[in-house]
Amino acid sequence: MKFPAYVPKDVREKITQYLEGESDRDIPGYVDLLKSAEVKLAEIERNIKEQIRRGKNEYLPSLQEQKVEAVEHRDYLFKDVACLQRLAEDLRMRDAFDLLEVEFSDDRQSGAFILSAWVAWVDYGRYRAKLKRATELKGEIADAAARLAKLMRQFSTNGVNGPDEFWSVSELLRKTDNYDMREHNLIMWRTFRGHLLGDMVRRKSSEVERPKRKPAKGKTQPINVRFVRSSDKVGIDSEQQARDTLRYIWGLSPDLPALLETVAKAAQDFKPRETGMIAAAIKSRKANVKTEYLRAFANRLTDGGVSITPNVIHAMAVVGAVVIDDPDIAVSYDDVRKALEV
Repeated sequence: MKFPAYVPKDVREKITQYLEGESDRDIPGYVDLLKSAEVKLAEIERNIKEQIRRGKNEYLPSLQEQKVEAVEHRDYLFKDVACLQRLAEDLRMRDAFDLLEVEFSDDRQSGAFILSAWVAWVDYGRYRAKLKRATELKGEIADAAARLAKLMRQFSTNGVNGPDEFWSVSELLRKTDNYDMREHNLIMWRTFRGHLLGDMVRRKSSEVERPKRKPAKGKTQPINVRFVRSSDKVGIDSEQQARDTLRYIWGLSPDLPALLETVAKAAQDFKPRETGMIAAAIKSRKANVKTEYLRAFANRLTDGGVSITPNVIHAMAVVGAVVIDDPDIAVSYDDVRKALEV
């Protein structure tokens, strides 16, 4: 793409890299990613029309879900491409680059500044919604875990023997398989579970050690009984000793209701939160697109070692207006200063 003459060299390189990718490393840029997303969305829409034409409505719910995800992904990429293009071509950016030229001695700092401006342009409403939902769910988890623990305690006093899985964590693990990672974990878990729990691990028939010679017919092997003192050392198979130790340790472990009570307490005490620029953006309860963006932008800059000077505040106001690009949202020096409380 063509850049105005006032755009610093490092800014040009960074924006070009993100928009056009790196062909020598087979890394696609956002422009190509957007095109691919649009093609994928068009394919889904054609498939929906085809299924409707053929009267196969049973496939429509799944296809509609795919379309929602495809539209969201396409819009996300479109927003990024448009933002990068504005940062490169919008004439308002001349004033920002003039300010940064005075503030920074190296145009790589200007490149990092513009990159931070782009990265901070995020839909923070999604993060607020996620935290709200996490708060709701952790309360439900606490209640459910506490109730289940109470029910299991009540069952134990009822006088009827229940399954070992109700109490023993080791037995619960012994009876539970792991089907994650397309069942790769199933094989690994079944292979090592016995070692973890102190079980006797069955060897393959080819690994079973057979006696070198059989006793003669009609004869039996003599049984030698040897009495030892408690202070004597008796040879014990090291693997058996390890299994005995593991079984002993598992016998000391808390029961399942106790673990559920721990889960309940952990859920009650847990406070969902974000970190970094997300936390900075949504630290206030009230949502505000401009304030959230400016706080996230400033967090990125300060994390990168940039001091928030008057020149930087002026540049943030100019760039903020370009990034947000909403005629109803003006961004001034005072807006930035108030958002950052400086």
